[in-house]
Amino acid sequence: MVAIEAVRAASSSISSQSLIAVFVGATSGIGLAAIEALLKSTTSPKVFLVGRSKSTFAPTLTKIQNLNASAALIFVETQVSLLKEVDRVCTIVKAQESAIDLLWVSQGGLSMSGHELTLEGLGTDLPVKYYSRTLFMYKLMPLLNRSLGPRIISILAAGAEGALNITDFGLSGPKIYGFIVAAKQGVMMTSLVMREMSLENPKVSFIHSNPGVVSTAVHHKLADTMTDLALFSWLLRWAMIPILHPFAWTAEEASQMGLYELTNERYHASTGKNFFRLSLNAEYTGVLPALFEYEEDGTQKKVWEQTLAIFDKVQA
Repeated sequence: MVAIEAVRAASSSISSQSLIAVFVGATSGIGLAAIEALLKSTTSPKVFLVGRSKSTFAPTLTKIQNLNASAALIFVETQVSLLKEVDRVCTIVKAQESAIDLLWVSQGGLSMSGHELTLEGLGTDLPVKYYSRTLFMYKLMPLLNRSLGPRIISILAAGAEGALNITDFGLSGPKIYGFIVAAKQGVMMTSLVMREMSLENPKVSFIHSNPGVVSTAVHHKLADTMTDLALFSWLLRWAMIPILHPFAWTAEEASQMGLYELTNERYHASTGKNFFRLSLNAEYTGVLPALFEYEEDGTQKKVWEQTLAIFDKVQA
């Protein structure tokens, strides 16, 4: 286990670096705390912050700018559940930069609002947690490959992968899929596609990270989505959260761990490995036989091909 004290100490070693980073889904919670840690630990970084409302985030943007006067902070307003918007954001970044060093994706939260389709016809929570994340990776890959030490981190749930529904990868069919099934499908697809992209891009480190239980507003927001489950919403809000949060990571601790994973040499592609599934303490998760099975039987490649087909269809 990597101790949080060692993680904080390691952060100081990146202070001389002038990094270019893109943070998606980081206007609150772990992601925002990671940006704050990055600003405190680096000399003159340039950070693209992708979020829903520039005006709402403006006071926070001013606050974090004060952490590092030499940092360039660029807020890009968008709705990342729409893949055309993801493509637009990537076009903006590519127009301004020839290379980027870090990509952080953590958009999407816990939700039990049921099966809903986006305007692009994608459903069951995967547009935000899976499709938009992988599209950011795919579209920004040329810029990442031009960096000396590029890394991608997806803050999700490595280690909680589930068996795939191989007849409906995107869970967009007429059948109603439960919250747990959709979550496990998304986590497995994330691991498979990050692994597939790691084979195609050996210079880039791909990190699928599980922060564990973190004391943020995400669990209260989950309770808010339980509109048809009043009893469970009440239990979560007034029983489970008060019990879990005192023993959970703080957002600051989880963000420090994420920044450590994003910058420490042990996760550099030069180590001979460039795909990492990491648990809440920045250690490797257990071996998952299904990952190897899905690679060997061609399912991994099929998931990626289906994902690319979705990208082509939506952006046509």
